[in-house]
Amino acid sequence: MGENLVLMKPSSFRITVGPRWSAFAQARDDMRMLGTVQRGMQIGALALLADGTYAQVNGDVIEPLNVSRVLYAMRVKRSPAPGEARDAPAPAAVVVVRKRRRIAPCSTQA
Repeated sequence: MGENLVLMKPSSFRITVGPRWSAFAQARDDMRMLGTVQRGMQIGALALLADGTYAQVNGDVIEPLNVSRVLYAMRVKRSPAPGEARDAPAPAAVVVVRKRRRIAPCSTQA
């Protein structure tokens, strides 16, 4: 009765595909590691299990994830946080080199 219900915002469920999962779990034969998943303050390895479901893996602890939320988080294009790499590099700067005026040496003979 005195429990607090915490609702997660869609933005608090973040998936990053890549090799960073190795910081949270070891490679296993019964699952395919895809990347990392962050749910609020919890972060762990994102794994695809043999039955087609997704799970968050931290060491030997395996927590099943909602498949539709994982698929939605993978589809959604989010803007990168400050300091994160962007998808496309910034366009190259245009550099214009202008010739400098030179003072011609004066050739006066006396």
